[in-house]
Amino acid sequence: MTDDRADVTDPARARALSLQLALNRAHSAARTGDLDLAARLLDELDELGESDEPSGPDAHSAHATVLAALNLRAKVHAQRGELTEADACWSRVEALAPDDPDAAAGRRTLAKIAAGRRHARPVVHTGRVAVVAAALAGVALIGGGGWLLATGDDGDGDRRSSDSVAEADTGSERLREESRRADALKERLEALEAGDTAAAARRDSTLDAVAERLAMPGVEIRRHADDVQLVFSTGVFPYDSVIGPQGASALTEIGRRLADLESDLGAGAGAGSGTGVETTVVGHSVAVPGGAPSGGSVVALNRARVAAQYLAQDSDLRLTDFRLVSADQRRGPFPATEANAPRNRTVTLLITPKEPPPAP
Repeated sequence: MTDDRADVTDPARARALSLQLALNRAHSAARTGDLDLAARLLDELDELGESDEPSGPDAHSAHATVLAALNLRAKVHAQRGELTEADACWSRVEALAPDDPDAAAGRRTLAKIAAGRRHARPVVHTGRVAVVAAALAGVALIGGGGWLLATGDDGDGDRRSSDSVAEADTGSERLREESRRADALKERLEALEAGDTAAAARRDSTLDAVAERLAMPGVEIRRHADDVQLVFSTGVFPYDSVIGPQGASALTEIGRRLADLESDLGAGAGAGSGTGVETTVVGHSVAVPGGAPSGGSVVALNRARVAAQYLAQDSDLRLTDFRLVSADQRRGPFPATEANAPRNRTVTLLITPKEPPPAP
């Protein structure tokens, strides 16, 4: 059996589960006769996106959910005596699925009412007793969706009564099954939301620790939503990829602090947790006359490589622990002015929390 739990990490899958959960709740409310609650839940379904055009790998399932929601909305309208609105909903169903049997049966019944051959009378009951009572009163249950229309004697009342009683035998079990499915969907969504909340809190805590532990003179901490950027106040490389003494000292100290931070984060989360941070060393260079104005440069990449060596030399970190990239010449840490050129001959560090591996 395929385990679907991993699918709910996908936003589209989570949205589909939300739609299905809202629809199941609306079905349950309609079956128990709480039409106002059913209508409110269907309105929430609209807000979740029931009316959107389905797309993506779950398009077929989403399309079926749209049809089921429209059918249920039509039945709720009919039960409340809102026949024009019911017909409009079934018309939308037929536009999406011309062969839909519920829509065809519903519109035929509404046409008979409009022609005066059938009397519309909302009937609200619950459970097996409601269906049996409806059968004895000579009413038709349309589509098993929980709405009833009183009828005249069409000559086949015995057959309809028998069908209604037979449906009553299975109606309770169907309702219980739908309730179980709704509860399961709710639990999966709550677990997904709790996981997202916990992950966001864990990420914020890690970023706060990075910003606090790496703060030091000559280094500007730029805290963002998903990462921390370290910017050196003065240029690390006076020229080419030759590092200056101040930059070398700062990078060596940052390497030691990064190693301690990694150790503390791993100890706090437990062995094998996959937690910690990823450090990207970004080399920067200044565009020169006759050189490429954009696209990165060999000089910038060499600066990232030299900086990584200083980060690793007095710590337990390895060169392979760092990701080395060249920034675009136009993307220096400071505005591209002549006065800022010495400051932009540098590297910056981008530190992001590692995502823990998915639960087995």
